[in-house]
Amino acid sequence: MKFIAVLFVLGLLIGIVMNGSAPLDPVPAQTQSRAEAARNSTSQISQQTHPAQAPPRPRTDALDRLPGSFAGTQVDGRLRADAAGKLIIDAEIRRVFDYFLASIGEEPLETSIARLRRYIEAELPAPAAGHAIRLLSQYLNYKRQLLLLEQQHMQQAGIDAMRIRLRAVQQLRAGIFDDLVHQTFFGLDEAADHFMLERLAIHHDPSLDASGKGAALDNLRNSLPAELQDLLAAQMQVQLREQTRALAASGGSSTELRQLRQQLVGNAAAARLERLDAKRRAWQDRVTAYRLEKRRIERSQGLGQADKRAAITRLTAERFDETERQRLQAAEQLVAAERS
Repeated sequence: MKFIAVLFVLGLLIGIVMNGSAPLDPVPAQTQSRAEAARNSTSQISQQTHPAQAPPRPRTDALDRLPGSFAGTQVDGRLRADAAGKLIIDAEIRRVFDYFLASIGEEPLETSIARLRRYIEAELPAPAAGHAIRLLSQYLNYKRQLLLLEQQHMQQAGIDAMRIRLRAVQQLRAGIFDDLVHQTFFGLDEAADHFMLERLAIHHDPSLDASGKGAALDNLRNSLPAELQDLLAAQMQVQLREQTRALAASGGSSTELRQLRQQLVGNAAAARLERLDAKRRAWQDRVTAYRLEKRRIERSQGLGQADKRAAITRLTAERFDETERQRLQAAEQLVAAERS
């Protein structure tokens, strides 16, 4: 999923989220694609100063003589036309653009654009190719204007200022692209940016307690497109794990842990985590009791080795079902490995 386009907004969010606590990385480094990195080429299109990133698929002449950073990679995204030869508008078009524009910095901008145009013409029939080339021109214009907008909002870090900046970016896109292209290229980006910004506003709302913030976060999360819910939930869990470790290290209470969870992932997720904690504690209590009884059997002076093994087998069968016995066996093996 590729959705972090409003880089400045998210950069600010990362820097001030949660009152200076461990920052949330909007996209874990291992999941970022080269196309995502290429979106940082906004300033490169105007200044041609940033190092290149991108990849190839040896299929057309347009992929010949790509910069060295493209070695061993494939074009991110594809271009498609329908049966009538018209361009199919989807998010992959933008990914193709970003893929080729990532070469800026290793070569002149004109070279990168010319290669991309050749690729478009090789991949698409004439009507669709012309449409894609027009979209490319609009996209380059957008990148140039976005740089100017970034410079205007560079020093504005408050939530209200960030809202203004986000609206300005949306208006810029709406002024350059038609509605279909705007939503297809940037719809998920804008939904994600809105979520991150409003989540920050909820966190800093002095009128809400932890439960109120959790309820507001639940509502905000439920408003997300389905494509983003799981991804953003995973990112929130990363931050939660980091802050949970910090809380545990400082001796935080169960009440503080609940409040932390409510504010970071919402009431519904906090309740699920509490139920999971209870299940884990119950399991650990059962395992501890089993090990004590097992140790008593192993130390019994009145039983032979065969009788001890039989007694332990009965004990295991009485206290755990088949699935739990497999889990118990894995836990026992882990303990044995740690002791060895």
